[in-house]
Amino acid sequence: MPISVIYFYLRRPDVTPEHFRSYMEETHVPLIKEVFEMHPPQSLRLRYIARVKTGAGDRLGAVTSSRGRADPDAPVVLVGSPEDVDWDAIGEMVFRDELHVQQCLAVMNGPGGQRIKEDEETIAITEKTRLEVDGILGYVNETKHNGHWLLSEECAIYYQYS
Repeated sequence: MPISVIYFYLRRPDVTPEHFRSYMEETHVPLIKEVFEMHPPQSLRLRYIARVKTGAGDRLGAVTSSRGRADPDAPVVLVGSPEDVDWDAIGEMVFRDELHVQQCLAVMNGPGGQRIKEDEETIAITEKTRLEVDGILGYVNETKHNGHWLLSEECAIYYQYS
C-alpha cells in the first residue's frame, strides 16, 4: 500500500516568499533527488500558500486580500486568520510501501540526511518543520497532475520519479 509522508516548511523571517520558492525548486529539491538516488520516492510534490499580492484573495473574496489592505506577503486564508498559518510550503513524498520508507529513512540517518538538514537550515526554521505519515492514498494512481484543489497552477510543482 502506498505511504505518503507529508512535511511542512516554515521559511526563515529573513527569506522572502519568492526566494524561498525558487530556492526550494532550484536547490533543495535537486538535493533531495540526488540524496535519494538509490531509493527515490515515487513522487514528490510541493505546494506553496498563495500570497495576497498574487490577487488570489481578491478573486476569491477572501478576508486576506489587497482590498482588505492586508500585508502583500500575508497568506490568503478563506477561514481563520493569517497568523494561524504556520507553514510556507507543504511537501508530499509518496513511497511504494513501508520497506521503501525504511530505505529512505536509512538514507536520512546517514551523511545524505545531514546534507538535507544543513540545506534546510539555510532557508527554513527547522525547529518548526513537521513530518506526518498518511498510509492510505486512494488518489495516487488517479492523480498525476494537479489533482488537488489549488488556488492556481503556480501554487504547486510536481516531480514524477517513475
